[in-house]
Amino acid sequence: MTDSRLYSRLLLPKGHGYPLFHPQPFDDLPAESLRVGTDIGDVGMVTSDGSFDVIFNICRSADDPVNRFGVPQGFEQVDLGPGDIAPRMQYHRPGSDVSNTRISKRRLDVDVGVENNVFLPLGAGAVVEISTSSKEAAVLLLPDGASRTDLRRKKKFKDYALKHAQRWYTFVNGDLERMVDNGDLYLVTGTDKSFSWSVAAVENHSEDCKISLKLKAAQVGSAGTSCVWEWETANSFADSGPRPLPADGERTENQTVFLRGFKVAISSSPLKKAATAISIVDSKPADILSKTGGSPFSQSRPGGFFRSSAGSARGGAVDDEESIDASAEYFPANPKTYHPASAINEYLLNSSPTANVAVTHDDEWVSVLNEVSHRDSG
Repeated sequence: MTDSRLYSRLLLPKGHGYPLFHPQPFDDLPAESLRVGTDIGDVGMVTSDGSFDVIFNICRSADDPVNRFGVPQGFEQVDLGPGDIAPRMQYHRPGSDVSNTRISKRRLDVDVGVENNVFLPLGAGAVVEISTSSKEAAVLLLPDGASRTDLRRKKKFKDYALKHAQRWYTFVNGDLERMVDNGDLYLVTGTDKSFSWSVAAVENHSEDCKISLKLKAAQVGSAGTSCVWEWETANSFADSGPRPLPADGERTENQTVFLRGFKVAISSSPLKKAATAISIVDSKPADILSKTGGSPFSQSRPGGFFRSSAGSARGGAVDDEESIDASAEYFPANPKTYHPASAINEYLLNSSPTANVAVTHDDEWVSVLNEVSHRDSG
């Protein structure tokens, strides 16, 4: 299993959205987009290494620099008012972490109380040790914390995706020749962004079940006025950012550690006919798991594709003439990106003879997961 897939599999159940193993925006974005990072309205895809590749943005005009590749046929700009966006500064506090398991953070060079940010004071040579007794661990460290921004008017985006999805894939795979797999397009409705981050995804195959990693502050620039955290073990399973720092030393909160949105899939059958949009509601966790016999993200299942259905499930919206009941879990056997909504969308399309488009929002499958966890712990 690749590092980015291990990382996403372990952190998706935390419910913050899709965890990006590489939060830094692509270098070829226009200056404003580089400053902002992944934005609400972006349409793109999560790459195999855990980055987000922005293709166009539905909230910007067709000639906006972010739409540098062009826009799909029939493009309509979506206008949002100030009240349509919900910002929350420092949603993740400075010095916090997100992990699938209990971890301990310890400052080695100075004495820092547990209630304090172990990443402060920051200076060249500072060292923080991260350890856990779990056999596999995914860790996101946020020395500066992270803010959260979410779209309030999600139905507006859902309806837009249902209307335009087929043109999106025609544009991306036809005009742009991207060879994007069906179901991989993502319409962003929310982000968690930070100034800095460190990520790690580790599987422990030894008998002692002990994982220990160290972060060290490295001096940046000839003047030595700034430092960044870097893993002492520079292996592929760990990374830190942003890198490189801007030449003027000014940092922006443009590093997207989590993104939320609609996963969009279209029917590949020429026999499907156009219809209206129907949402999937009234989820029943017991029904969702009735055919798989376990919880989502189970570590004991082998790779492959698993489905479960019976009764009803909250899991997306379908361009269809009638409501359908469906759910699924996604454990891909190939090295594609890992996302539960991909299988939900595939199931929805396969279950309805008239469906053209299926969309599933991260909040929808996460709500089912939370109900399952609450039931199992009760």
